[in-house]
Amino acid sequence: MSDVSNKNLYKYVNEDLDSASNDNVNENLDENLNKRLHDQVDKGLHSTVSEDLKSENLNDTESLTPDLSEKKKKKKKAKLELPAESSVENAVDGEVKAPLGTSKAVETMFRNALRTELDLIALAATKANIMISMNGIIISALMISGAFIFVSSVAFLIPAGMFMFTAAASIFFAILAASPEKAHYFTGFSKWLKALIKREAHFRDLHGFLARANRSSDGEVNLLINKDRMQLTREEYWERMQAMMRDRDETYHAMSDQLYWLGQIAARNGKMLNISYSIFRWGMLFSVLASIFLKALLFFYPAAASDVPPQLDASGMGTLVGVYEPSAVQQLPDGRVLVVEDEEQRAMNIMTVAPDGSLSENAVASLQLTRSFGRKLNDLEGLTADDKGFIYAVTSHSSDTSGKRDPNREQLIRFRVNGNIAGDISDMSTLREEIAKSPVINAAFQARLNTGINIDELDIEGLAYDNSTHSLMLGLRGPMAGKSSVIIPIINSDDIFTNKAAPVFGQPIFLDLNGGGIRSLYFDPVLGMFVIANEINDPAGNKEAQIWTWTGDPKDKPAKVETPELAALKNIEAVDSITANGTIKMIFMADEGDAKKGIHARYVLLDYKKFTQ
Repeated sequence: MSDVSNKNLYKYVNEDLDSASNDNVNENLDENLNKRLHDQVDKGLHSTVSEDLKSENLNDTESLTPDLSEKKKKKKKAKLELPAESSVENAVDGEVKAPLGTSKAVETMFRNALRTELDLIALAATKANIMISMNGIIISALMISGAFIFVSSVAFLIPAGMFMFTAAASIFFAILAASPEKAHYFTGFSKWLKALIKREAHFRDLHGFLARANRSSDGEVNLLINKDRMQLTREEYWERMQAMMRDRDETYHAMSDQLYWLGQIAARNGKMLNISYSIFRWGMLFSVLASIFLKALLFFYPAAASDVPPQLDASGMGTLVGVYEPSAVQQLPDGRVLVVEDEEQRAMNIMTVAPDGSLSENAVASLQLTRSFGRKLNDLEGLTADDKGFIYAVTSHSSDTSGKRDPNREQLIRFRVNGNIAGDISDMSTLREEIAKSPVINAAFQARLNTGINIDELDIEGLAYDNSTHSLMLGLRGPMAGKSSVIIPIINSDDIFTNKAAPVFGQPIFLDLNGGGIRSLYFDPVLGMFVIANEINDPAGNKEAQIWTWTGDPKDKPAKVETPELAALKNIEAVDSITANGTIKMIFMADEGDAKKGIHARYVLLDYKKFTQ
C-alpha cells in the first residue's frame, strides 16, 4: 500500500509539475531553478507526503463518502501544487519571503528600464547641444560685431543686453544638462558658502564640499557605476566583481542601484534642460517686447531718441565724448569728420556735424573703419586729403618710449572712405630709411648744421597736401634745424602709391616758429595758405599754443595769429576747416585728454574773420 501510494504520489507530483512547467516554469524558471526544484522535491517533500498518506489511510478506514474523499484529494492536490520557486522554497523553509528570481520578465524589466533611461539621457544631451550651438552663434555674432558695446542708444542697448544675458544663461544650464555629474556642485557650493559664513569652513575646504556633493552613493561602491568603478584598482575590481557574480541578490541590488543612478542623471538632465529652454523662451520674448516698447516710446517721444552731443559754449568750445587724444582732423567728402588718435585702439573716429558745428561720435562706424584697414595703426599723427578724394595718413615714424622701432609706427597710407569702410588702400613703410639716405635732405641739414639729419630724432606730426604742386608736405616736430622748424616735401606723392616708386624729396623748408617744432600742418583752401600749430614754453615755463599762417613760399616768413579764444586749449595738434549748416569754420583740437582718468578732449570753432583781419 505504501509503495503504491508513493508511486501514485510521485506520479501525481510529476504530472502536476509537468502541468505547472508547461504553464509557468518554462516561462519563469531558468535551467538552474529547475535543477534546484527537483532536488528540493526529492529531499523536502517526504515529510509532507507521509503526512498526506497518513491522512488518506485514516480517511479510508473511516469509510468517508466518495464526495468527501474527493474533496480531500483536491485539497491534497492543492497542497502539492508547485507553481513557482517561491512555493517550493516556502514549503521547504517554512518562510513567507519570496526571493528574487532570474526570470525573463525580470531581465526584460531591467533591459527596458535601462534602455529608457539611456534614451532619455541621450535625448537630453542632443537638445542641450542644440541650445549650446544656437546660443553660441548668437553670442558670437553680437561679440564679433561689437556694435552693442559701443552704441549708446537705449533702444538698442537694453534689448541687446537682455538677449545677450538670455543666451549666456541658456548656454550655462544647457552645459549643465550635457554634463549632469556637475549638477550637484551647486549644492556643494551652497553648503560650503553657508559653512564659510558661519565660520565652520575655510576657502581650502571648497574642494571637499564639491567632492562630497557629487558622490554617486553614500560611501558604497557600485561596480556598475562608472564613477565608483574608477576608484578601484584592477585587482580590487576583479575581486569585488567575482563576489557580486556569486551573489544573485547583490547582483540585482547593484543593477537596481545603477538603474536608480541613471534615473537621477536623466532627471537632472531634464531639470537643467528645462531651465535652459525656459530662460531662452522667456528671455527672447521679453527682449522682443522691450524692443517694441522702446521703439514705440521713441516714436511717440522722438526727443528722447536723439543723442544730443554736448553743445558749444559761447566761445565756440565743445567737448568730445569718446575721443581723448586727437592728433589730426579731416572733413570727408560726405560731410562727416574723420579724427585720428595716436592710440591704436582708437585710431579712427567718425563724427557727424550738428548745425551749430558741434561734433558727435559714431562708435560703430569708427570701429568698422578701423577694422577695415586690416592692420594696426599705431601713433597716427597726420591727416590730409587731395583733390581726387584720397585720404592720406601718416604715423610719427618715431621710436617708442624704450627707444625701439616699431613697424606699426612707420606707415604712410593712402585710402578712400566708402561708407564706414576703407578702400583702395596703399601704403609705404620705408619712409624713414628714404629720408635718412636722401642726399637732398642731408645736404640741406649739412648746410645749416654742418651735419646730416639725425634720423633717430625723427618725429612726423604734420601732414598737408598742396593742390598747386600735388606734393605731400611732412611737418616735423623733430629733428629741428637749430631753432628752425622743418617741412619736407614729397613731390611724387601719386607715383609712390600707384607705381610703388621711391619718394622724391624736394628741398627742405626751414621756418622760424619761435623755436617750437610743428604739431599740425594744414593747407586751407579758403585762405590759400598753410595753417601751422606748434607749442612753446612761455616766460613762466608754461606750455603755450601758437597758430601761424604761411604762404607756402620758402622765402616768406610765417605770420603768427593772435587767438586768445584758443588759450584754454593745451597741445593743439589737429587743425582743419569744416562746413556746418552751410558755414565754413576753422576747427582746432587739443591732445589734452586722458582715457585712464576719463578726461575727454576739447575743440574750438573759429570764424575765418580771425584770419583775414
